[in-house]
Amino acid sequence: MLIDAKGDGTCVNILVLGKFIPEDKKLREDLHNKQMMWVLTQKINEREDKNFSRKCLLCRLQFKGCRADYLSHLSRLHNMQLGQPENLVFIDDLLNCIETRLESLHCLFCNKLFKNQTVLKEHMRKKQHKKINPKDTEFDKFYIINYLEMGKNWRQVKNEPDDDDDDDELSNAENSDRRVSVGNWSDWEEDEDKVENPVVCLFCERSSSFDEIQSHMNNAHGFDFTRISVDMDFYHQVKLVNYVRRQVYMGHCPYCDKILPNRRELLEHMSMESHFIVPQMQLWDQPEYFFPTYENDSFLCHLNDHQDDMAELHLSKKMEEDCHIGSC
Repeated sequence: MLIDAKGDGTCVNILVLGKFIPEDKKLREDLHNKQMMWVLTQKINEREDKNFSRKCLLCRLQFKGCRADYLSHLSRLHNMQLGQPENLVFIDDLLNCIETRLESLHCLFCNKLFKNQTVLKEHMRKKQHKKINPKDTEFDKFYIINYLEMGKNWRQVKNEPDDDDDDDELSNAENSDRRVSVGNWSDWEEDEDKVENPVVCLFCERSSSFDEIQSHMNNAHGFDFTRISVDMDFYHQVKLVNYVRRQVYMGHCPYCDKILPNRRELLEHMSMESHFIVPQMQLWDQPEYFFPTYENDSFLCHLNDHQDDMAELHLSKKMEEDCHIGSC
């Protein structure tokens, strides 16, 4: 472009780049289309791959299968919400990134540093931080919405102003559909101050926070879940909870299997017979009880592997003792 830069009639040839230049705009669009094809190809490969293998980020399960089932396991059993599988891409890199952050003892959501894994897990459980902070741009590359519009991420798309009031009905309908689409793609965004999902008592209809429900079960039913489960690994806890849920739902006493006509009489029977205790292991230690009785049972989301926690706590104390001895 020739410009009279000095104002004396002498023209200077200046190279200008920008979307307002047709050649530049076309080049940007071509690059964006190639990027979209690359991302979609990667997404298809990840979806069709049935040989995915990886250890769970939060328990000792060695998972084999497809990535969607792995993410479902994280969501269903550990309440780790990463978003819908169809909205994610480069999932292996995403999991590596999360694993690195957790191994460095940083909270996934707030990035706060903790002294050991046990304290970190408890913080993430109580604060509902088993999720990605939507403000953390490090994770933008793993969500397909950030590749949809050239030069825009999901925040810019979401914050775009609505069209003027004098737009025709068709334009408003298109904008409405577009906002719905953006909402669907960015389903992983959650309110940091969202109230914790209520946890329902294993025996009655009382619901509250996990800590309060544990206290309630201990005081009202004489069932100290913390003490009972202290020597159980994560999967035994899951099976016990699902077994009790199933028995109570069917109107059966979890301990003696007696059938009662309603919940009130069931609780009366269990109280009178002192049956608020753990039944024989062969009754509930069965593969069928890996599956929850109720969908999205919040009680399951708060279970921890006490054996791993105790080992980590012991290791942490041993390291502190060694450091103290070494400094003497």
